[in-house]
Amino acid sequence: MVWRATYKIKRGEIYMNEFEDVIERAKNIVEPLVDEYILLGTIKDEAMIKLAHGEISVAQSWNDIDLDMYIAKNERIGIYTINVKKLEDDIRKAVSDLEKLEKSPFYAPLPQPSGKSDKEIDPKIKNAVESGDLSFVVEDLELKNIGDAAGMITLSLTNELFLSSTGGKYSSSITKFNGYVRVFKDESSGQWSWTSTKYSLPLAKNAIGIAKELANDCNKLPRTKLEPGAYRVLLGPMIVGNLIEEVARAASAGMVVFGMSFLIGKKPGDEVASEKLTLKDIPLNRELPGFRSYDQEGVGTKNKYIIENGVFKGFLHNSKTAKLLGGETTGNAGWIMPQSFNLEITEGELKSEEAFENLKNGYFLTNNWYTRFQNYLEGTFSTVTRDAAFKVENGKPVACVERARIADSMPRILKSIEGITKERWPIEWWEVGTPTLTPYLLLSGIKLTIPQ
Repeated sequence: MVWRATYKIKRGEIYMNEFEDVIERAKNIVEPLVDEYILLGTIKDEAMIKLAHGEISVAQSWNDIDLDMYIAKNERIGIYTINVKKLEDDIRKAVSDLEKLEKSPFYAPLPQPSGKSDKEIDPKIKNAVESGDLSFVVEDLELKNIGDAAGMITLSLTNELFLSSTGGKYSSSITKFNGYVRVFKDESSGQWSWTSTKYSLPLAKNAIGIAKELANDCNKLPRTKLEPGAYRVLLGPMIVGNLIEEVARAASAGMVVFGMSFLIGKKPGDEVASEKLTLKDIPLNRELPGFRSYDQEGVGTKNKYIIENGVFKGFLHNSKTAKLLGGETTGNAGWIMPQSFNLEITEGELKSEEAFENLKNGYFLTNNWYTRFQNYLEGTFSTVTRDAAFKVENGKPVACVERARIADSMPRILKSIEGITKERWPIEWWEVGTPTLTPYLLLSGIKLTIPQ
């Protein structure tokens, strides 16, 4: 049973004070009824611009309020979203329903809190979302002069309040400037994304410029059909962000518990990738919007290696998976599944301008969607390319590929990495839900087919 509600609320500092009162009232209601609880209140101000056919189709702003609650009693666990307008009724009904459940095999006592309150606020973003005035974004990014383009640009301010029965009491405030733009040139298209806690005009302009360049470059070349086979492949940051998020998801101990990770059976010290790959979870990076000083159990977060020079460093845990698998929480708690907050592939030695030369003969793929696993344990998957994709011969693009599908396995992909660029991009969009600092990857022997 879940209650969900979204309301228009007053903008300005006063509503945070009002929401603190809501959290305190919720605490007073739930505390005598359960053994453990966590209250997580979120207020999000957001403003958005949508592009379609080169025109601004939507420009709007709104603010949402949510109160989520974790409760445990006699080793029974419940997670609910509470309607703040029916606070006492919803909480009492949640507790009543909890008492009807069986004891959870996943139950573990909540850990002692060790996080801290923190914030990363860009005043320009804060003022924009609270006023709803996005005219400066339209002017700064020259959105009316891009040409035939589609995409979405969002600015947001998220305020969060955390209160637990273990004594954890924290707050966080984080701003975000995020977008993607897809530019069309005749039958060709290019897309790029960006994300930041700051209003970074150069970051957004560069992303739009790359999208334009990809569309134009593809449009200038003859079109060709892919011949299925195994090839050397250069993957752009948009695709790398999508695939590496799947690697981080497989490193969640929750995926191990549910039998859905290709890293099952791996131990710290096992080689799982090319020695060139180092992947980190970096919740304390203030430039990426996943910045967190505490996880959803109130444990302090820390930057950590998932893979270091190709070697697996260990699974991401919350208190429950730590108990089940014999470990310690890593400060990555979601209430259901351990999670990463921000991801980073450390920079390599390859210069971006030398990427085609190092690729020699193969394919340069820039974007993808519809990543689907055929077998989670084996890590076999497929994903379909979209937007500009290039056939490269003797280090130079010679044709634009109509459609292609990567059909391979994650373990093989990880071990096939031959090169990583120095240049990295902060990517986040529909297909990359975790803010990720990602380079270009040069791979060998990757299986490509034609989508049906």
